[in-house]
Amino acid sequence: MPSSLEWLTGGLGTALAFLWGFAEGTLFFILPDVVLSFTAMFRPRRALLHMAAIVAGAVLAGAVMFTWSAHGTGARDAVARVPAISPAMFERAELDFNQYGIWSVSLGPLRGIPYKVYAVKAPAHSTLWPFLLATIPARLWRLVTVWLGFAGAGALLRKLGRASLAPPLHAVFWVVTYIAYWTTVK
Repeated sequence: MPSSLEWLTGGLGTALAFLWGFAEGTLFFILPDVVLSFTAMFRPRRALLHMAAIVAGAVLAGAVMFTWSAHGTGARDAVARVPAISPAMFERAELDFNQYGIWSVSLGPLRGIPYKVYAVKAPAHSTLWPFLLATIPARLWRLVTVWLGFAGAGALLRKLGRASLAPPLHAVFWVVTYIAYWTTVK
C-alpha cells in the first residue's frame, strides 16, 4: 500500500467513509464505494469497518432526507438539482414504491437511481423507522458486492506481485464507470 495513503485505512479513513456515506445519501453525487473499494484492495478487513461506517452515514442521511421531504418539497427540489438526477428517476422510484413497497429502495443500484431519490419519495409510502431499517440491507448488498470484487482484485494483484497496479486500475475503473453512467443517465 502506498505510504501516503496509510491514513485511509486508519481511523481517519473510517471517518471519511461515514461522512462520504452521509454526503452521498444527501446531495453529493459520487458513491462512497470509491473509498471502500480502494481500501478493500489493500486492507480488506479494515474495509469492513468502512462499509459499516458508510451504512451508518447512509442511515443518518436517509433520516435527514426523509424528514426534510416529509415537511415540504425542498428536499425533492434539492435532489432534482444534483448532477445526473433526472425526472424519470423520481417517476421510477414512485412506481417501485407502489409495486414493491419500502423494499424498493434496494432496487436503486440496479436501476442507476441514487438512494437520495428513494429517500425523498419514501414519506408518501412509509414511516421513518421502517424506511431506515430497509436502508441497511438496501445499502449493504451493493457495498458487499463492491468489497468482494475489489478485495479479490487486490489479493490477485498481490499474488501476481503486481500490487503497484492497484491504484491506477482502481482509478481507471471508477473513471470509466462514471463516464458510462453520466453519459447514459436519462
